Amino acid sequence: MPVRLQGSARTAGRSPASCIYVGGGTRYANPFRAGHPSPFVRRRAMTAHEAVHLFDAMLRGPVGRYYAERFARSLYGLDLMCTCPLDAPCHADVLLRLANRTEPRLATCSLEGPAR
Repeated sequence: MPVRLQGSARTAGRSPASCIYVGGGTRYANPFRAGHPSPFVRRRAMTAHEAVHLFDAMLRGPVGRYYAERFARSLYGLDLMCTCPLDAPCHADVLLRLANRTEPRLATCSLEGPAR
């Protein structure tokens, strides 16, 4: 079963082919960042948990589902690497669940039309 690893893009480049970096600077990066202003509480910085929650919610939205399915197909079966500490919430956990919930050819709903 694929796992989340901690490291950088450089570290991922030296890792096995079954590992991909999903952190900052990639199309899989979380646009919501811990430390940025929180949309939940005024004048407070967003926590890592809130940033991951927003990323998850975004991928469940009408536009996000399109990206979620593309991400799931391309990340299926791969270990995911991010700079987040392993004991902290991370968007890579969301991507792991998404990518490995089913086999990519069994996607259920797609804005691209029926699977062929």
